[in-house]
Amino acid sequence: MSNLVDKYPRVSDMIDIAKRRMPHFAAEYLFAGTGYDEALENNRKVFNQIFLVPKYLKGTVTPVLKTKLFGYEYDAPFGMAPVGMTSLMWPGAEIALSKMSVKNNVPFALSTVACASVEEVGKHLNGQGWFQLYPPEDKAIRNDLLKRAKNAGFKTLVVTADIPASSRRERLRMAGVSVPPKNNLRTFFQAAICPSWSLGTLINGIPAFGTMDQYSNGDWHGNAKSKAGFAGSQMQRYLDWDYLKEVRDIWKGPIVLKGLMHEDDAIKTTKIVDAIYLSNHGGRQIDIAPSPLQILPDIRKKIGPNFPIIIDSGFYSGQDISKGLMLGADFVMTGRPFIIGLAALGSKGANHVHDILKDELSNIMEQICAKDIKELKNQKVLLGKDFQLTNFN
Repeated sequence: MSNLVDKYPRVSDMIDIAKRRMPHFAAEYLFAGTGYDEALENNRKVFNQIFLVPKYLKGTVTPVLKTKLFGYEYDAPFGMAPVGMTSLMWPGAEIALSKMSVKNNVPFALSTVACASVEEVGKHLNGQGWFQLYPPEDKAIRNDLLKRAKNAGFKTLVVTADIPASSRRERLRMAGVSVPPKNNLRTFFQAAICPSWSLGTLINGIPAFGTMDQYSNGDWHGNAKSKAGFAGSQMQRYLDWDYLKEVRDIWKGPIVLKGLMHEDDAIKTTKIVDAIYLSNHGGRQIDIAPSPLQILPDIRKKIGPNFPIIIDSGFYSGQDISKGLMLGADFVMTGRPFIIGLAALGSKGANHVHDILKDELSNIMEQICAKDIKELKNQKVLLGKDFQLTNFN
């Protein structure tokens, strides 16, 4: 482990090797945003506007990172965010990430459009998995998805709100991204120069929509092409307040509403679900959306200090996680860093990313003598002049 820390002490140190080991189409799916990538870039730039003002002469501490959420105590205040087409980016990713989450007692959220099914992944999560629902307009499919997730042992449901329409994702179009990968010379060449990815794909199978495939063609059967088309069409989901309330009646367990950005939605959501999840979908849906960090302080003021807030979009380090917590979040989810670790180093890479994030966060807490997450959240924060989004209409 010490060799890994010396060679890759930060998540960013693994990006180049990850890109070299991934076919171009897979790397583009991981790193691209939508439009002109302005939201993607702003997600990162906003962290440079957040500063911790340290207060000293408090002795020394051994910080405790344990965090309770929905009555369960995790060993750190961060987890693996839901990411679609996971095994397209790195073969067997869902299982490797599930095992990482159980080993380190942090949450793993499985996307509806992941490549491995809820049944397959659920076997590895010890009954603590989170399932992210892309709400289908067909309520029979919705109800079956919820039943399957519950039967597979998933405990927490994450309903995604920020995909009423498919985004353009121009870079993905140019890269020819699809599931299964297109059977053409360009795909073959890109895979051939990435032997680790190709061998892993041969072992784990061609990426497919493991959970959604059975619902194709109306009778829940079909060939690979129709399955891929059906799963893609379901990206045009349907969600309104009545639909959310129906899900609330069906799911017997914690529910999180993901993708919120507006304070009005956040306030109304607190009356229906157990936590709100601020996100701009990692900069992949609306290119002119702000970072959720920019609206986090206002939403925290509006809903009060006790209602759980989860956040993602652009978190790459323990420093980033500390900033999210200090601005009012209770928990941080991150996706790209764990995929970067897998692509760079294989299954040990996911654990290495976890260890980096935890050690960076712990070190910050040691530096300011914050003995637990509650004390970290109470630190003085200085915001740059370009940080705040103040005009809600």
